Amino acid sequence: MTRRKRITGIAALVLGFAIAIAHGQGLLKLKESDIRKLIPLLRAQAADMGAAQATFDREESARSGFSGDPLEFFRSRAKLDLPQGAKYVGGCSRAASVQTARGPIAIFTLGRNIDCYNRIWRDFLRTSTRSPDEKPREEPKISQDCYIEREQTEKFLDDVAAALQKLGFEARPSGFGIIRELSSADGIFKIELEPHNIYDRANRLDAHPLMVIESEQARQAALAACSDMPSGPILVVFPGERFFEKEPLDTLEVALQKSGLSEKEYDDMKVALFMARMDTKPEWWEVAEAAAANDPAAQRDLATRRHNLTLYRMFAAQLDPLLDAFERR
Repeated sequence: MTRRKRITGIAALVLGFAIAIAHGQGLLKLKESDIRKLIPLLRAQAADMGAAQATFDREESARSGFSGDPLEFFRSRAKLDLPQGAKYVGGCSRAASVQTARGPIAIFTLGRNIDCYNRIWRDFLRTSTRSPDEKPREEPKISQDCYIEREQTEKFLDDVAAALQKLGFEARPSGFGIIRELSSADGIFKIELEPHNIYDRANRLDAHPLMVIESEQARQAALAACSDMPSGPILVVFPGERFFEKEPLDTLEVALQKSGLSEKEYDDMKVALFMARMDTKPEWWEVAEAAAANDPAAQRDLATRRHNLTLYRMFAAQLDPLLDAFERR
């Protein structure tokens, strides 16, 4: 739950209360001890929300306005260890980072040319056309030697992945157990391994990552920069899930552990608390009283709300600033 998407708005919490009533659950009757537990939890969640917003802003800024050298940008955040033989391609990295508005990515060649299996498929996909009856052209014939070359490439990439794991990266196997994506243990970096240079101009242009560059001149310059490197396997570094965080967003989890409450207990208390805050408004309370006039079940809920309202007023000086912070989010 590092980047949690928890419902915290007043309207959503009141809706949650309405749903609970509809299912016959009623509203939680708070105790003074509950309020004392809630206050540090609310502080922790408000801090998380503020940190999450700041992280989002930093990430958006990097994606929409990145400039400079991606590798320097990464190294300013944390140490980046890569296997021997990975050679940084600055021109391609800068072009792919700035021009595609993806934010910073660092591209490394692994010093090999594309194997014949991947080359045949790359060229086929770039040049294939459909016949008049909309059937794709017959697939290319591939020799046994090309299959052997593909296996050698797969073995090479497996060895690169193993070297990354020794450096502390964690693997995310894809289909058939093939490792093509890894993350640093702290979530700062993500690495993808490609069996050939997907930024080369020889690749299929309608699915090329550099084709989103609008300027023809800038696009051709980027293609030239990314084609002037070996056509074989590459290693690409991206910001990981936690790259833009100044510190881990674990405040609420730690606070919950200390409180001894489950997330559900916390959410139930929070619904009751937000309802009590709404009930401090006279116009809201008048509507609630009128709606419960001839409904025994609603009258019982109203009694619970009156109790919670009294508790809320006792702690309003501490609670109001915290719930104000939730409203602003």
